[in-house]
Amino acid sequence: MFEEIRAAVAALQARARTLDASCLDGRDAATLVELVADGERACAALKALAARRVEDTRVWREGGHRSAGHWLAAKTGETVGAAAQALATARALDALPETDAAFRGGELSATQAAEITAAAAGEPAAERDLLEAAATTSVKGLKDACRRTRAASGADDRAWARQLHVSRRARSWTGPDGAYELSARLAPDAGARFAAAWEGHTDRIFGEARKAGRREPREAYAADALVALATEGPCKPVEVRLNFDAAAARRGYAEAGERCDITGIGPLPVTTARALLDDARVGVLVTDGDDVTAVTRTKRTIPARLRRALEARYPRCGVPGCANDRYLEIDHVVPIAEGGPTSLDNLWRLCPQHHRLKTLHGWKVVGTPGHWDLVPPDHHDRGPP
Repeated sequence: MFEEIRAAVAALQARARTLDASCLDGRDAATLVELVADGERACAALKALAARRVEDTRVWREGGHRSAGHWLAAKTGETVGAAAQALATARALDALPETDAAFRGGELSATQAAEITAAAAGEPAAERDLLEAAATTSVKGLKDACRRTRAASGADDRAWARQLHVSRRARSWTGPDGAYELSARLAPDAGARFAAAWEGHTDRIFGEARKAGRREPREAYAADALVALATEGPCKPVEVRLNFDAAAARRGYAEAGERCDITGIGPLPVTTARALLDDARVGVLVTDGDDVTAVTRTKRTIPARLRRALEARYPRCGVPGCANDRYLEIDHVVPIAEGGPTSLDNLWRLCPQHHRLKTLHGWKVVGTPGHWDLVPPDHHDRGPP
């Protein structure tokens, strides 16, 4: 086996060294790309499967590496993240025989296999549909289908919301040429707010450039818009468009075929969607089957008079013992999705930490209007009426 693979690799390397692509006509060049892509898919499968065995046998320790992912990154010249993804894909193949066969057969790229295994691991019944999507649509289409599958996998919706929040990241570094670079990961609700504000500045700067006769890539205007957003704040009201099925809102999680997503962002936990209903910047489209049952525009859901009354009643976080009086967030005791009214007796103000405990960690509100408290999920006191 090794001599056969060494010979094949040596032949490819020799051909790459001597290839003069300018001698090929367009059709021959296209054929060569297709052939090499077939080879890349086969090599990706061989690499992932063999690396999985290296991980299982712990051979990677012999070189003093921190993990199998670090070992694989060193051997391939990939990032540690890409190496870890290849190993995760190989591990997941054990429970997904059709995906395993398609990957070994060269029908899936490493990217496609990673997307399918990540989504079908929690919903094996969706494996065949995702393989069909991989064969009939683009990688973006497959990723969209995988996101929908994960959203309807029946997993703990609240745990999903927590994971998205906990995994938020932002970092910056200086590139090789001295440029400032950055990367971020946000939960979908935070990402939607950020994207709406960013897009507003991008559109403004794009329009100004066109009027002045300047033409640059939209990504260049987006970079200018990012700086403007950081230094000037939003240039217009931030709008987020939430779409979800009434059944999912009542149940607390979405099932297959049900919708719970943000326009332009994609699926999100119903837990997060229900919390967004308190936000004045969110427009909501609610459906019940094929029928649209409610449409709300982005508006200030808390009238100024009621807001002032809340500020007077809750000058600091409403949870007894919490003295935080900054960045307080208005919260419906009984959520809007459960029929809770926007009234003084059903509203209080919470600090971000206590709001997070209620929204993501299942803490319950107990007590009476003006004297609410927040208790852990296993607390036995009765909640609000």
